Amino acid sequence: MLLSRLNFREKEMAELQAFFDYVWHRGKNSCLTLFKFMVPISIIIRFIQQWGLLTYICDYLEPVMQIVGLPAETAIVWLTTMVVNIYGGFLTLFSIYPQMEPMTVAQMTTLFTMMLVAHTFPIEITIAQKTGVKAWVMTAIRFVFAILLGVLMSRMYNALGALQDEATISPFLTTSQTSWGAWALNELKNYAVITCVIFTLVIFLHLLDVTGLIKFVNKVMEPTLKWLGISQKVLPITIIGLTLGIAYGGGLLIEESRQKDIDIKGIFYSMTLMGLFHSIIEDTLLMLSMGGHWTGVVLFRFVYACIITFIFVKCTNRMPLDKFERLFMTKAVKNREKAV
Repeated sequence: MLLSRLNFREKEMAELQAFFDYVWHRGKNSCLTLFKFMVPISIIIRFIQQWGLLTYICDYLEPVMQIVGLPAETAIVWLTTMVVNIYGGFLTLFSIYPQMEPMTVAQMTTLFTMMLVAHTFPIEITIAQKTGVKAWVMTAIRFVFAILLGVLMSRMYNALGALQDEATISPFLTTSQTSWGAWALNELKNYAVITCVIFTLVIFLHLLDVTGLIKFVNKVMEPTLKWLGISQKVLPITIIGLTLGIAYGGGLLIEESRQKDIDIKGIFYSMTLMGLFHSIIEDTLLMLSMGGHWTGVVLFRFVYACIITFIFVKCTNRMPLDKFERLFMTKAVKNREKAV
């Protein structure tokens, strides 16, 4: 009896050790990867502020942000998000927010939702290209439809008078002091916060996986994706991309696209939906924790992504395959199709 209890405890300790090892390595690697991009960007943004270049950038990009109802300064936040990643966008926002007029919850939610649609282009557009979708096509889809989404959300919130309260960003994350020392200290605080957020998300995602909740979410989403016209062959991979992100779903789709029986249009529809709406657990929790509202970050974005994908499916489903490939797909996937 005593021996069996000891064996049980040893098994528990081994599982606990494996859990901590997983969280540590996954969280550490994620942080190191992010910080390699974010530290140089933070320094560049600092010099932009110091040299007064932010005003010129804002003036140049103001028309774009004006049509989505956002302050001109948020252009550099979204630009950083597209070039680097969402975390880099947040660091930029924290850095410039003290010099901005306060934003409403509606504006913050609109900005965050646009960031969710269009971010990390160098990596995610490359993944899309490797699946067979032309890089400029996927860039245009995510950039243009992010702007349209921002316009619709801004108009909707203003028409309803919803979420017009002032948004709050913790003073802990921002600084109004202009010295390099104060800036460096604030950046270190922000990196510490981001590190805590990443490790929390790693733990939470692992628990969701272990408890089977991710599988439940996948099962719930399956009927909607079938209705949209996502082919059966890429349906499981699309669901993975929607829940865990393009890095997962797109990576699997790259391998799938090399198979002989893959549906080229299915690849495009899958990547379109994933481009507009992906990583619904991790990125959504991040945006909600930073002050975004669920109506935009989750509900409106999901409905919008489904509608846009549905329109693409209906408009191109009967298009001749050679014309479809010429418009949307790379030469590599066309050659692969001919080889089959």
